[in-house]
Amino acid sequence: MRTYDVAVLGGGPGGYVAALRAAARGAKVCCIEAGQLGGVCLNVGCIPTKAMLHASEIFRQMGRAREYGLDAGQVAVDGAAFMKRASDVAADLRKGVEGLLKARKVDVIRGRGVLTARDTIRVDADGKKQRVKAKSIIIATGARPTRPDFLPWHSDHLWTSDEATTAKQLPQSVVVMGGGVIGCEFATVYAELGIPTTLVEMLDRLVADLDDDAGRAVARSLKKRRVKVHTGARVVGMKATKKGVTAELDDGKTVEAAVALVVVGRLPNVENIGLETVGVELDARIIKVDDRCRTNVEGLYAVGDCASTLQYAHLASRMGVVAAETATGHDARDPRHVVPAVIYTHPEVASVGLTEGQARETGKDIRVARFSYQASGMARVYGDSEGEVKLIAETDCGEILGGLVIGRHAADVIQEIALAMRNELTVEELAATIHPHPTFVEAVCEAAQAWLGLPIHSTG
Repeated sequence: MRTYDVAVLGGGPGGYVAALRAAARGAKVCCIEAGQLGGVCLNVGCIPTKAMLHASEIFRQMGRAREYGLDAGQVAVDGAAFMKRASDVAADLRKGVEGLLKARKVDVIRGRGVLTARDTIRVDADGKKQRVKAKSIIIATGARPTRPDFLPWHSDHLWTSDEATTAKQLPQSVVVMGGGVIGCEFATVYAELGIPTTLVEMLDRLVADLDDDAGRAVARSLKKRRVKVHTGARVVGMKATKKGVTAELDDGKTVEAAVALVVVGRLPNVENIGLETVGVELDARIIKVDDRCRTNVEGLYAVGDCASTLQYAHLASRMGVVAAETATGHDARDPRHVVPAVIYTHPEVASVGLTEGQARETGKDIRVARFSYQASGMARVYGDSEGEVKLIAETDCGEILGGLVIGRHAADVIQEIALAMRNELTVEELAATIHPHPTFVEAVCEAAQAWLGLPIHSTG
């Protein structure tokens, strides 16, 4: 029996961050992980996909070299090298995580953990069993790709995001099943590399969870890159052969491709980890937690994709910090209403808070202001003036309810709006803050001034 102050079940962005914070607070900590440290995000999610997206963007920009007065010559894609780089980036960061855990004296226990009591985890590895006892346990078991059972999963031509990020070569053609964030990002990569790409989404628009403007921007981007987009269409059947797949749509059309990439959601990993044994409550497969990441069982916490409908690595990490702080006797809590979301398509799309539609549904009197990247000096410098900043705020007091950024570096620009919301700053305070010029983030200031009815570089 090994005893700890805090045991973390799962080594992803929620789990390893929780372990590091608890150790920094002086706790004796272990992190139990059956797979690779860093979890989905680092190994088969955020990191390799962003490496792929950055490389595909470079390839596309090299094709535009003459617009910038440059001659890049003939550019070609080396599929094996392209995929190897994505894998190498993930491997380097994984080593970094391993080094951090070692430096903080966190014991990494390899194996599959199962709760057998409120304070006990059984770890199974290579046919051997050991027990870990801890005053507090943080559950961070993540999620996995959904695999609809009517699809021919016996075929190597069916991929989830796991296979797409670890493949040794690029596919010759792709049909992407699912028009959410993951599907649109992969469609961007393949299309920019010149790979014939079709995307099928059952809803009437892409990235339906985000603002309507976001969906329209992503659709424009994909169509500009010659992705064949089918919205309001459902895959009702699929046949696999030695050469590829044929997807059957509900309108009678068929789509043939070398690979079908199925990205229709992710399922929380909450089965067979002992939740029933210790009485942890679930809500539609999600572990119920409060704003301190506490479950209904004292001493048990849960973070990340197994405990939130918002499956973002950055949210998992923040929840990991909150859980670790609480478990070590410190005061930390999160309302979790200010969570930035990013789609790393080209252009990027980022949002925080309420969408315009959600804000209007509150019944509050709201005002919406925009600033187009067409009027942004930095966007013009980069040759990427597609996009805008959109601010949604309450008319009477200027409280910011939500924001949307479409364009280059949107993932970075959105953070200013998130920080303002977190600290209850008003639109007027945003407008009064001096922003460096030329930058992309000054578009937030311009939108704020437009919201006040005092536009500078726009007509309001």
